[in-house]
Amino acid sequence: MRTREKAALAVAGLAVAAAGGTVFAGTSGAVGPSPAPSVQAAETSCVTDGAGMCTVQHTLGAVPAVVVVSANTPGQFNAYMLNTVQGSYTATTFKVRAMFDQTTPKVGGAIWFSYAAYGAPIVQPTSSRLFPPPAALATPGSPRR
Repeated sequence: MRTREKAALAVAGLAVAAAGGTVFAGTSGAVGPSPAPSVQAAETSCVTDGAGMCTVQHTLGAVPAVVVVSANTPGQFNAYMLNTVQGSYTATTFKVRAMFDQTTPKVGGAIWFSYAAYGAPIVQPTSSRLFPPPAALATPGSPRR
């Protein structure tokens, strides 16, 4: 390939890259709820108890609305299912349970996993009460609206 052809290909490649950068440059600003929900994500490990459970510390600062966990199983013979324990969320901890199958907990074993704890959304107070009630607007002898 001659120098002129190489230069033409390089210029064409730069043009395509620049066009792609232009197309995607405007899509980088994320838009979401305001105020943004609180989230804490981390990787951790623990040793399970006799029921396959362990307690995990978090720093969300509130009781999570939901916690998503993902097991990291490095070996083919170390596979286990991992779930959060219903009703275990507190402002500082939550529990996970590792199971080899539906009836066999991973007892006394080290587990490694990632998690994301999401804070509850902030709810603005609303009022469903009408001021004044519609019946109070009608006066004796006047037609109702």
